[in-house]
Amino acid sequence: MRYLLYFLQKQYIYFLFLALEAISLLLLFNYNDYQNSALAGISNGIAGSVLNLSSNVSEYFSLRRVNRILAEDNARLHSNRSEAFYKADTGSFYQHDTLYKLEYRYISAKVINNSTDKRNNFLMLNKGHRQGIENHMGVIMGDRIIGQVVSVSDHFCWVMSLLNKDSRISGKFKKNNQLVNIEWGGGDYRLGEVKEIPKHVVIHKGDTIITSGNSDIFPEGLLIGTIDKFTIAQEENFNYATITFATDFNSLSFVEVLIDMMRQEKENLKKSFK
Repeated sequence: MRYLLYFLQKQYIYFLFLALEAISLLLLFNYNDYQNSALAGISNGIAGSVLNLSSNVSEYFSLRRVNRILAEDNARLHSNRSEAFYKADTGSFYQHDTLYKLEYRYISAKVINNSTDKRNNFLMLNKGHRQGIENHMGVIMGDRIIGQVVSVSDHFCWVMSLLNKDSRISGKFKKNNQLVNIEWGGGDYRLGEVKEIPKHVVIHKGDTIITSGNSDIFPEGLLIGTIDKFTIAQEENFNYATITFATDFNSLSFVEVLIDMMRQEKENLKKSFK
């Protein structure tokens, strides 16, 4: 401590000079618009470079995990690719295999913006009209649901996440096909609500909930989640439960957009029926 005081006493003139220089620069940049603007530009450039570098480093270290997830999802899609086909005629077989027609096509996209901490959460993907994406298309990751497209530009699209008060998914128990509805009540992004469970359905923790196929957004059989806890409502018409989502919405990197190849035919049929 004594040597430190001795050093400061001996070198105080240099520290005084640095302090006065700092005060001069502070006054210069604060009271001169040109210098202030120049400093702001330099600061923003440095901050942007640092953030970009940080993002690149973070993405580099997460590549192994991302590649593993993509490999697993691609393997799962390939092993279940028959689900992407619609069986047109169960009584006829043809040499050129016209028995099956392609019903769904998948477009891979990267998540470039995402939120999980708001009441209404959305994702932005780096694909749009130019790649064949339209409103109301479902978005999945492997065999797990993410949300649906709600706005599209030429090269990007917004996706309404399942973590949104306006999201309502038609689901069913995998074990017995009993229909239910899935919503998100806010709060924890890992948990949702299972509504309108019929009274006669026996509920167990760990029961799997999948998409019912009763919508134009998602095909049947996609994984929504598993029952975490449930409530038997004695004086209500239905029971309800809490579901743990199969999707980790806080770590999305690559997803697939579902293109229903028979969508126009279905829409035309609905219009003719009305």
